[in-house]
Amino acid sequence: MNSKSQKETAASLLKVIPAKWAVAIIAAIIVYVPLQPRLNQWFGWNLPSVASLTGDEPAKATTKKNADAKPSSASKSNESKAPKDESDEDSDLESKTPEKKSPPQSVEDYLTEVGKNRFESPAGLIYKPGSEEGHRLKHIERHLSDMPDRPGSHGVFDGSMVEFLIAIDDTVTRAKQKLKGTSMKEDDGDIAYEAGFDKPIGFLGGETGKRKKNPKVRKMKVIVRDDAVITAFPL
Repeated sequence: MNSKSQKETAASLLKVIPAKWAVAIIAAIIVYVPLQPRLNQWFGWNLPSVASLTGDEPAKATTKKNADAKPSSASKSNESKAPKDESDEDSDLESKTPEKKSPPQSVEDYLTEVGKNRFESPAGLIYKPGSEEGHRLKHIERHLSDMPDRPGSHGVFDGSMVEFLIAIDDTVTRAKQKLKGTSMKEDDGDIAYEAGFDKPIGFLGGETGKRKKNPKVRKMKVIVRDDAVITAFPL
């Protein structure tokens, strides 16, 4: 039955009903219309509206969600932007962290041979034949041990030969940069580099050092001529 026929039926019923009942029904409808939504809101009821009773209110369309529906492209995009698990981030960091190189263990590892009996350090210092010992490396090596009977002072480096070479490079590099606690002096073609260290690098030996009870020293002196090391020792 359509809404037009329902209205005609309601009108015919009102004609049959006594006038006082018709007035009462109309009054009840007038009161019910504004109260219906409020009553539903206040008490949680589900009272029908007048329009629904007369068939004038269209049925609410209901949509059924498809449980098997595939996610939209937007949801896929959001999933791709989701933060990675902390363990994944840690593994990424580990893969990107460069491996630390171990310090050189020998003179051969630290120096590069650039000619016959000529060796170059990472700082560009050259070690070549010369001195009474036959080679500058042999001459420098004497400062790894004390000579108590040597007249004057004798600086002794407290460490291995490769550590000595590293300290020599460090002294020259910092002195060239004119850093605090360093000096660089030229004298007749030779350049004397000096630099201090945060902790003792050796002690004062020889007769002078013995007399002073071998005090600790924190400075290094390196003498270079044409980029070739002449001598180096703590002082």
